[in-house]
Amino acid sequence: MSQGFQTKTVDINGTQHKILLENEQGPTALVALTNVLLLSPGLQQTAYELIQLVNNASNNFVSWNELLQVLSRVGLQNHNYVSNLNNEQLVQYLPQLQSGLNVNPGFNGSFEDGIEMSLFRLFNVGIVHGWIIDGDNDPVAYDHVARYTYESAQRLLVQSYDIKKNNLQVDNKDLILEDANYIKSFLARSATQLTEYGLKHLKEILVERGFAVLFRNEVYVTLYKNNGQLYTLVTDLQHRNDTDIIWQSLKSVNGTQDSYYTGNFISTSLERTNGYGPPQAAALQNPQIESVVSNPFSDQNQTSRQRTQPVETFHEDTRGQQLETDEELARRLQDEEDSRAADNMQGSYNVAAARARRQTNENATQQKKKKKGGLFSMKPGKKRLQKRKEKGKSEDPKDCIIM
Repeated sequence: MSQGFQTKTVDINGTQHKILLENEQGPTALVALTNVLLLSPGLQQTAYELIQLVNNASNNFVSWNELLQVLSRVGLQNHNYVSNLNNEQLVQYLPQLQSGLNVNPGFNGSFEDGIEMSLFRLFNVGIVHGWIIDGDNDPVAYDHVARYTYESAQRLLVQSYDIKKNNLQVDNKDLILEDANYIKSFLARSATQLTEYGLKHLKEILVERGFAVLFRNEVYVTLYKNNGQLYTLVTDLQHRNDTDIIWQSLKSVNGTQDSYYTGNFISTSLERTNGYGPPQAAALQNPQIESVVSNPFSDQNQTSRQRTQPVETFHEDTRGQQLETDEELARRLQDEEDSRAADNMQGSYNVAAARARRQTNENATQQKKKKKGGLFSMKPGKKRLQKRKEKGKSEDPKDCIIM
């Protein structure tokens, strides 16, 4: 059968909508962007055909081909005005919203500009992140970190290692070494790829009752602001039949204060979640899961290597997470430059292990039903695309369009 998405009817502040739910590939950019188009009042006219497709979906299922065709037509309405994408690029990059869009967040709150960003501008949907260095409380660290993106920081750390090993001679080696130290410290203190300053920043740039796509740990979710608080749309198939679980609050960088809410933003008890708490809670119960999937510079990613440094506790919630030596760090980063195999960073807020266990149980059920002509089967998720070369400077975070 064709790949596609199940839908769910939700009641938000007294108005009924239909949203897309995740499939086996998890919370992708396609699901998050589509749900912004489906829910944002300011985009209802532009997304009319898309709304009709989802509302009238047979058996609450939208096929991949139908969704792609409608999104292409919706995008072409604006492509001459807000985006420099041509038709061929649109056809090429739209599928990557589902298979693995490669965006590069900057530690000042921006993203490296490129065709990926043009996709969001094409649909007039803002994309944001909260992996931001605090320039108010630590201006010195800000000066050393804020000008880097995630990918340029990786390259800098490799350069730092080569300089220390006398494998690289550059005029600005002192600056590289100093910046590398500040970057490693920042990455260690922001293992969840969200900072307190980043949360504050998100609240400031998102207008009241406004929508955006939030990028965090290779995951994309629909973000909403209601009464000054941030919420993410719950699209996990696990909750497709839970009418009281529509939103999950975003109040903390580690998930300890996050909880589920109804469509009217009334807190709902965890007893209604069939035994599952928020994804972040699962990570905190299993710190090894959190470490592996949230911090690409953690020693937990190298179970086969002998650690050469003592435990360094850098945050009370990381529970003994360790830092690598420069040699281990640079070697692995260089490997990532070649292979870019980032499957271990995927998941709902990167709780991949928990999702895998749930999916195994669901698959077993589906196999039984398929023998009886029941549920559709889904194709396995693809690995993240090969890393592209840096294409330009980061755009100013203040220029983002947040509906």
